[in-house]
Amino acid sequence: MNKYADCYYCGGPVTERKTAKPCLWGEQLIAIVDKVPTGVCEQCGEKYYKAIVLKLIDQILKHRTKIKARIQVPLADFSKATA
Repeated sequence: MNKYADCYYCGGPVTERKTAKPCLWGEQLIAIVDKVPTGVCEQCGEKYYKAIVLKLIDQILKHRTKIKARIQVPLADFSKATA
């Protein structure tokens, strides 16, 4: 388990959890990496990632290693919403 400093934004305690990390290329979702060690602020929910974790995610995406499945996600256009 990694240790994290208190939250930069609210000062709350940050604890490690395994989360799903959406990975974007510009504004396009290219993958979701599951079970990523993530520091999560207990007060505001801000997420923190260690540099080594981000490097490993980059390797996974670059070399397409450990890709378990492909999913389809519906895309809605918020600009078409009416109040």
